[in-house]
Amino acid sequence: MDVDKQAAASFDPQQINEQALVKYEQDYSEIGLKEKILQYGKGIGIETMYKVLQLWLALRKPEVPTETKAIIVGALGYLIAPLDFLPDLTPVLGYSDDVMAITFALFKVSGYIDAEVKQEAKFLLSKIFDAEAIAKLK
Repeated sequence: MDVDKQAAASFDPQQINEQALVKYEQDYSEIGLKEKILQYGKGIGIETMYKVLQLWLALRKPEVPTETKAIIVGALGYLIAPLDFLPDLTPVLGYSDDVMAITFALFKVSGYIDAEVKQEAKFLLSKIFDAEAIAKLK
């Protein structure tokens, strides 16, 4: 069985939950996140990057409770962690667990994702992606 098939067979999406994400808090740093975005942003894709930036912007809001920030930091830490459930170098599958972690966290903090956060996330994406791609984001 090749590496991609082994990774897919052993990956359990149920492993991504609040407790699992919080373990990755120590992997989070603004510098690490920026480096990941600059190096892999286009490979990760605009939709995922949009979610990542929404989480990062929500993290900066003073009204977001500490427990909620822990979920955000864990998800972002998971994204930039060198080792996660599926290695990011695995084609196609490599970012699937990262996307699930980011989406899970975004669902948990959706009450703090307002029009202003979405607009600022799109503005930041405009530095990486073209206007046509950004216009398709919701």
